[in-house]
Amino acid sequence: MKKLISCLLTVAMLAGFSALSVGCDNVDRSEVLKLYMPGEYIDEDIFGEFESWYKEETGENVTVKIETFDAVENVQLAVEGSKADYDLLCPSDYMIEYLIQKQLVQPLDANVINVSEDGLFMPEYIESTRQFDAQLKYAVPYMYGTLGLVYDMSKTGRKITSWEALFGNEFAGKRSIKDSIRDAYAAACIYNARESLKGLTGAEQKNAIQAIFEDTSAETVKNAENALKAVKNGGAVWDIDDIKFEMAAGTSKVAVALMWSCDAGYVMNTYEDANGEEHPGNRNLWYVLPEEGGNVYIDAFVISKYAVNTKAANYFLKFLCTKDIAVKNSVYAGCISPVTAAYNELYAMYNEDEDGLFEDTPDGWKEMFIETMFPSAKTLNRCGVMKDFGSGKTAVTNMWGNVQ
Repeated sequence: MKKLISCLLTVAMLAGFSALSVGCDNVDRSEVLKLYMPGEYIDEDIFGEFESWYKEETGENVTVKIETFDAVENVQLAVEGSKADYDLLCPSDYMIEYLIQKQLVQPLDANVINVSEDGLFMPEYIESTRQFDAQLKYAVPYMYGTLGLVYDMSKTGRKITSWEALFGNEFAGKRSIKDSIRDAYAAACIYNARESLKGLTGAEQKNAIQAIFEDTSAETVKNAENALKAVKNGGAVWDIDDIKFEMAAGTSKVAVALMWSCDAGYVMNTYEDANGEEHPGNRNLWYVLPEEGGNVYIDAFVISKYAVNTKAANYFLKFLCTKDIAVKNSVYAGCISPVTAAYNELYAMYNEDEDGLFEDTPDGWKEMFIETMFPSAKTLNRCGVMKDFGSGKTAVTNMWGNVQ
């Protein structure tokens, strides 16, 4: 099966962005649905299924076209900068918050797709979605995951539980930080706030973690810069995507790496490398969302302000939320859908382990893997959601320039 190789988007801006229109092959624009989303993030086999389903539902014809991007900031450039001709966009949480604030998206048609519908989505991910779409009027959750640490047990010799493994001295020269401003900044800020987070539980813990993701004060930004410089000066590997393959192959010196849960799960399972070659997963790799806290991300679809085919867009979002389609996309992308029916089926599939993923694995490895893909309420309670930096964007960007 084909899975997502880089489950979230890099934050590096692409030089010379040009919003290219998707070819319509002379089809009436009102009969075309144009998607703009990350590459390798949707099973394109469902497009034909949707076209037939839409005809049955509405009596109308539609053809799905897709264009992909590599960096989430390209969505802002396309919509705000170029008023690009797309109907549906699939960015991450903080970018959706920005698009809503700038009135660059259209509200959903609640008569077709109602995100608030009881039982449609797992409630914990609806709660996270409210962080960037408070009234659930614009965004339809698509995939979720967390940001934490992957470690090679054969190199660490023990289980890792804390951000200290990344920012302390024990693994100096044997650690990796994502070359991603938001991920690195969030990890450093949580580490720096570790003492204030000790002993917190329930709403107090949840609120304290979320406050960290919204803090761009001068002191916080400077402290994050110092923590990241210390890691860099300690010989850390700065990476976007390669390190997961190197750790999976056992060719890296890295013992501990900042990584997204879907990338971690991807290389623990049978996976394809960057060249498309298949490899068995590395059972020495473990993932943990550190005890101090971490990030839960939500990628979601929104309808562009400049959408032409809003009717088909709303119906496509409804189609994505059907169980079989949500499962199919999850299997393809290597992530988990927050659609309740799909989530439950996928959870059962992993637990029953018909494919033998957990055969001959170390004690506790199965439980760790399932927790990676289906984080518990306790884990999610110590997760914050990425926010648009707003007025603090310049300070954080300057900090990142100083670190690099």
